[in-house]
Amino acid sequence: MAKLLSEDEAVVSSLELVLLKDQIRDKTSISWVPYKIMVSSAKQKLVFEKIKNDNGTGDYVFAIKPVNEIENLIEGVRTFLSNQNNNMFSFEAIEPSFELIFERAHKGYSATCWFDSGNVISDHYTWDGFGLRFFTSKEKIISFVEELDKEKEFLFSHA
Repeated sequence: MAKLLSEDEAVVSSLELVLLKDQIRDKTSISWVPYKIMVSSAKQKLVFEKIKNDNGTGDYVFAIKPVNEIENLIEGVRTFLSNQNNNMFSFEAIEPSFELIFERAHKGYSATCWFDSGNVISDHYTWDGFGLRFFTSKEKIISFVEELDKEKEFLFSHA
C-alpha cells in the first residue's frame, strides 16, 4: 500500500491508497483496478471503499484501459516534483471518488485530498464529501509514489 505521511509528528495525518489486487478476477484482460483509501488525522480515521453486497454503492476503481490512471498519477506527481515551474498538481480519476492535490509551499508541500463520496453512491456527480489537508515533504511524496509504483508493477507482473 502507498502511504503519504504528514511532516507533523505531534498530529500525524496520512493518506493510504490500497490497490485491491485480490478482487481482480481476470488479470489478462484487466481494465479496472479496485482500491480503497484510508485517511487519518490525529486519532480520527476514515475508510472509503465499496461496501460488499450493497448494490447502492459504486466502485472505487482506477481505469487501466484505454488510459492507465495509476501510471498517470505516478508520472504526474513525478513531473510536478521535477518541474520547479509547476506550483500545483491535481489528479481525479475517471470514476471520480477523490481528488488529490499537491501545492508547493514555503519549505515543503501542501497535500489536499477531497473525497467525493456522493459520486460513488449516487447516480449523478456531486461534490459532497470530506477533505484532508496536511503539510508534507518532497521525500514523503516520492516515497508514496514509489510505493504506488511497486504496487502497480506487482499487479501486472503477477497476471
